[in-house]
Amino acid sequence: MSSKPSATASLKRVSTLAEHRRELARALSRLRAAPAATLITLLVIGIALLLPALLLQLQRAMSAGIVALESEASISVYLDLGVSDDDAKRVSEQILKLDEVDSLEIITPAQALAQLSETAGLDSEFLASFDSEVSTRSQSDTGDSVFSPRNPLPTTFLVSARASGDDTLGEAAERLATEIRGVERVESVSVEGAWLARLQALTQIIRRAAQLLSLLMAVGLLTAIGNTIRLAVEQRRDEIRVSKLIGASDGYIARPFLYLGLFLGIGGGLLAWLLQLIVVGLI
Repeated sequence: MSSKPSATASLKRVSTLAEHRRELARALSRLRAAPAATLITLLVIGIALLLPALLLQLQRAMSAGIVALESEASISVYLDLGVSDDDAKRVSEQILKLDEVDSLEIITPAQALAQLSETAGLDSEFLASFDSEVSTRSQSDTGDSVFSPRNPLPTTFLVSARASGDDTLGEAAERLATEIRGVERVESVSVEGAWLARLQALTQIIRRAAQLLSLLMAVGLLTAIGNTIRLAVEQRRDEIRVSKLIGASDGYIARPFLYLGLFLGIGGGLLAWLLQLIVVGLI
């Protein structure tokens, strides 16, 4: 007695699987029967998925770049012109006492001029005497007026900040720069990574735009796939009516249309993935 219900259940499962396979094959055949319409629908779905995906990938790449650049953020401290070596050393010791200072490198005017000469490919004496504002005029023994080179570059400190707590390195650098500006004999302070804050704000805008675009595209995709399925329902209205008359269930009738939407979604997703690989590869 117990074997009959088991056999009946097995036959029912086999029959259900056969129906699913048959409906899968019929859904694929319907898509192949209208290649132009299927291709257009897949392109619409693929492009709609591609746009927010590219924006999100751009946002992730920019965020990763910001993290890498923040680790290299530094503060340039320029002292007053004519500061002696002793004063520069005293100022550096005062800056090193600040809590958020990680390291400090001193670049003397001579070193800065040598770096400028090497970068510009010019002689240092020529650079020093290039303008009357950076040279002093004196009288030679013969009475002729000559130029005596004077280094126009200030003593510079390259200060690295140390983040503490939940603060980012950029926030720590900004706070440290504010403290350094109050140190005596400091003329100006420049935070090399200050522009990262604006870039970070731009990445947030891109992320929100991608999220909004994803929402709009999702609504558009649901509308496009819904219209495609509605058209398929209209084309098979008579078949559906006959199936209902002979006792077909709603699940049996809806199954081919669900598979149709499934194939369109999978195909559009794969197409969007391929397009993304192509676009990223070209960039």
